[in-house]
This record gives sequence, C-alpha cells and structure tokens, in this order.
Amino acid sequence: MAESFTDPEAYAGTCYKASNWEAAGYSAGYSRHRADFYLPNDRPKRLWLRPLSAQARQTLRAAQLPEECRAGLSARPSGTLPVNAQQLDSLLEVFWKAPDPRKKNAHYPVGSVLTLIAMALLAGRREIAEIARFATSLTQPQRGRLGLPLKKGTGGFHQVPGYSVFYQVLTRMDPEAFASRLTDWLQAQGGTLPQALALDGKMIRHHIGLLTLAQQEDGAPQAVAVYDQKQDTPRGEQSAAVALLEKLPALDGKIITADPLHCQRRQARLIVEKGGDYLFGVKGNQRRLFQEAQALDALPDTPFLPTTKSVMAESKSANSMLSPPSPSPSTSPLPAP
Repeated sequence: MAESFTDPEAYAGTCYKASNWEAAGYSAGYSRHRADFYLPNDRPKRLWLRPLSAQARQTLRAAQLPEECRAGLSARPSGTLPVNAQQLDSLLEVFWKAPDPRKKNAHYPVGSVLTLIAMALLAGRREIAEIARFATSLTQPQRGRLGLPLKKGTGGFHQVPGYSVFYQVLTRMDPEAFASRLTDWLQAQGGTLPQALALDGKMIRHHIGLLTLAQQEDGAPQAVAVYDQKQDTPRGEQSAAVALLEKLPALDGKIITADPLHCQRRQARLIVEKGGDYLFGVKGNQRRLFQEAQALDALPDTPFLPTTKSVMAESKSANSMLSPPSPSPSTSPLPAP
C-alpha cells in the first residue's frame, strides 16, 4: 500500500484521483519536530492511499505477513534486556534515592524515570525517542513494579513517561552521578550479567555522550561513562575511556575491541595491565602504525606470532622426537629447565 498527502489549501488532488488513488481523510495537523515528537501546525493534510496489489487490504490485516513480505519489516533497534525481576528491583533501589532535577510536583517519580533510562541503555537504546518507545513496550506488571502512576479512571493502567519527560530529566540531571550509580550496580551484578567486550561511544541527541563497555552479542553493558562531544578535553571520549578502564577491577581473559579513536598507548597499557587483550582499529590518527599495518598486508603469511603455550608445546614435541644420550655412571641428568 502506497501513501501520500496533499495540502488542501493549495491542491485539489486531481492527479491522484486520475491515477486511482483513494482519499482516506485528513491528518491531525502536526509537523515532525524530531523523531517521535510533533508540534501542532493547524494545517491538516489530505491523505491518499493506493493498493499496489489486488490483495493489499487482506495482506495488511493478516496476523502474520507472507514470507515474501517479511524482509521489509524493520528490525528491532537492540537486543534483549538482560535483567530479571530481582535485578530490576535492585536497579530501582539504586535510583530511587537519586535527587530529582525537576520541580517537586513532577508526575513521574525520578527513580522510575532514571531506572527506565538505565534499562533502555542496557537494552541498547541510544536515542531519547528509542528510550521513550522502550518504555511503552513494558507490560503493566513491569510498570507497576517500577512504581509508575496509575491513570485516573482506569483501575489498573500504569502510565509511562513520554519523550518530553525523558528529555527534561536527561538534560537536567548530573550525568556523572548517573553513570557512577549504574556502573556500581553493574559491578555488583558481576557474574550474573553478560560480560563486556566492546568499547564504544554514542551521543544521545547531542546532549550526553555515553561510552559503554558492552558484550558484543547483545549490547549488555558492564560499565558506562559520560563524555562531551568534543575531543582533546578533560571530558572527551578518550579521557572517559581511560577513566572507565582505570575503575575496572580486572579484565582477565577478555578481549576489548574498539574503533581507531581508542587506538592509544594509554588505553592499550591499561587493558594489558588488568589482564586483558585488545583489538583496535587503525587509521590515519596513528600514521606510522597505519603505514606499518599496510606493509604487513604484503606479507604472504600471517604476521602474528604464536602464543607462549603453543611455542612450548612445539618445543616439547620436537624434543620428544630426539633420543637423549644415556648419562654416564658418574653423572646425573640435569633437571628440565
């Protein structure tokens, strides 16, 4: 089904009628201000629809789309939320005592709003609109567990904050305190949440930069930090990465991947000192290293050296193939090194 619209103050839609488009009423008179946020403009548009196949109406009304149409469905913006009911209660307890940056007569408790933001970030949402959509996907029991208010006259319908509420809280709260509370909670859940491997930073509507150390498979974070949009500042993304890595207790057995922005000696040294390994991308910001990497592409074999364990195994295998001389009666064999 194709959709279009015309401005009734300027066009009658004659060309649409001649092309077998059907008038389907008028819009509500709003203009898109940003994703999932609209402003009234008092100028409704006339909507036009045209079926692209004979069975268009039946297909769109079906519970499941046919197999040949499913490729056009939009994928979910992130993975599954790795938080169970007990963890949700502990996360709510962490943020319930947080100070409210809004006025005292706020409709939604700040603890509920901050917990929703944290849950959305854990599920991989990075935009305010995505956080607002995530809130609407919660079930009524989940909303009640978060302490969200009931809608008057419904008897059991818990309301969720909209875009404007999340915008107000995110732009007025102390991001450092929020990141610290969430990181402390993530560290306390060690062993129960997926482990982190990827280091990546994203801006939320150009207001807050969120640096996340997260598992690659589903985006579940282990630690977070905030940063400014600009680099080479005390709160730049690179500085935030250093601060985040310094606070981690250990990285034993983990490989940290990151984009070329974090291809820096300090980040690499911190990861190795904490028992981890790193895999960084290389670009022009490290010109000499980049040239060396390009030169390695010309080698016929891999430039990577074998690990210590594999070297020792090969050495033992080679030694076992040799027949050591029998020691004389007056001497004793030396202990193995």
